[in-house]
Formats: sequence, structure tokens, C-alpha cells
Amino acid sequence: MKIYQTALALGVAATFMLAGNVFALSYSNNITIYDGLGETTEDGEVEPGCLNTQVWDLEGFFQEGSSLTMVGGFDFVNGVSGYPDYTSGDIFIDVDGDAQYGSSNTGGGSGQAEVNNTFGYDYVLDMDFNLLTYSVIKLTDSTTTTVWYGQNDESNPWLYNTGGTLVDGYENLAMEYVSGLSDAATGFTGGNHYAVGVDLSFLAPGTDFTSHFTMGCGNDNLMGQGTAPVPEPATILLFATGLVGLAGYGKKRIHKV
Repeated sequence: MKIYQTALALGVAATFMLAGNVFALSYSNNITIYDGLGETTEDGEVEPGCLNTQVWDLEGFFQEGSSLTMVGGFDFVNGVSGYPDYTSGDIFIDVDGDAQYGSSNTGGGSGQAEVNNTFGYDYVLDMDFNLLTYSVIKLTDSTTTTVWYGQNDESNPWLYNTGGTLVDGYENLAMEYVSGLSDAATGFTGGNHYAVGVDLSFLAPGTDFTSHFTMGCGNDNLMGQGTAPVPEPATILLFATGLVGLAGYGKKRIHKV
């Protein structure tokens, strides 16, 4: 009996390890793509012609396993005082390499418009910063409407509107949110930082991805490039051992009936 109980416990533990949905904020593995505009790094840099202050600064993407952490001087939840319309957008994910950073799309002028254009992105994390939840949507070019911002083409899209397909099991998930982070904690300058954490375990192991985020004003644009984690052989062996134990335990229970 003890052997089966141990195998059962191993199976449950391994299942959770492989399934993901458990994440923590991390600031060690920086996957940010520098846009080459303005300063020499994304830290302190906002887009040309925009307000160059810490409160608009999007600073970095970090990845730890399936956890994606986004850091900025911009307050993702509350925005910036005096600018009620310039709120956080959504996190877009590209997995086939056709979403190009800094590419001009429908440009010209300023303002916002709804367009049937995914801009090459394959998924969106539809963020609710009031409830601190998000849902994962698989995007399709023909049915997805996003919001385009005219002043700064490379910031597009900034917001998901409608269309696409909800990824099963990834609806109204809780996001992590931390405010008041120091320079020492994040490795960035500016004195005050905010962080948002989400789970990327909906991506197939080994998938290369590009992440994208901006706010409604397009003052800054944050991009990252990473790879979804592949389970280590030891974890796979643990999972298989647990499944064998579960099967044996179930068989023993059947014989007892």
C-alpha cells in the first residue's frame, strides 16, 4: 500500500509540474528586445516624440520557466494621474515569427481606430486590470479586431477587442501584480517600478515566442523574445512513474471490490 501511495503522490506532483498554471514574479532572465530608438537600452527609453518620463516607461520582460513578468515605471493598474484614457493594453504573443518589431502598418496621424488586423500576433492575453485577471485568446486574421494607435506604428496593436477563440482552460486566470518595487529588486533605474506576472504554459514546449505590450497612448512599446520551457527528462520520468503508480493503485482497488 505504501508503494502505491508514494506513486500516487509522485503522479500528482509531476502532473502539477508539467501542467503549469503556477508562477511567480522573477527579475533574473531578461528577454527584452531593445528597439534601437533613443537610449541604448529599454530602461528609461520611451518612443520618439513621446513623454520621456519614468511614469510612461515600459522597462522589461522577464521569463522564468512558463512565467512571464512585465516591468515598468508605468502603473499598469492605475495608469498615470491626469491621463484617464491612456490605460494598459493587452499582452500579444507571436509564435511563428511574422510579427515584426518596429514595422509600419496603417500609420499616419494620431488617435485610435479598430481594425481587423492581428499585426502578425497569434495569441493575446486579454487583461482585466480591474479584476487582475486575464484570458488567453487564439487570434485569427479574418475575425479578430484589435485597436490601432496612429501616432506610433511600432506600438500596434495595443488592445484586443473581439474575435478569435478562447483557449480551453485559460479563462479568467489570476495575474500577479506588485507595486513600489525598487531599482535593486528589478535591476532598472527610475526609483519606482511595477510588475505584472502571467502564465505561458498554454504554449507548446519549445515554442519560440515574441511578446508585445503597450499602453493606449503608445508612449512606449515593450517587446520580448523567449522559448517556452521543455520539461527535463527527470520530470518526465517522475510523471511516468506517477502514472504507473496510479494505474497500479486503481487495479488493486478493482480487485478488492
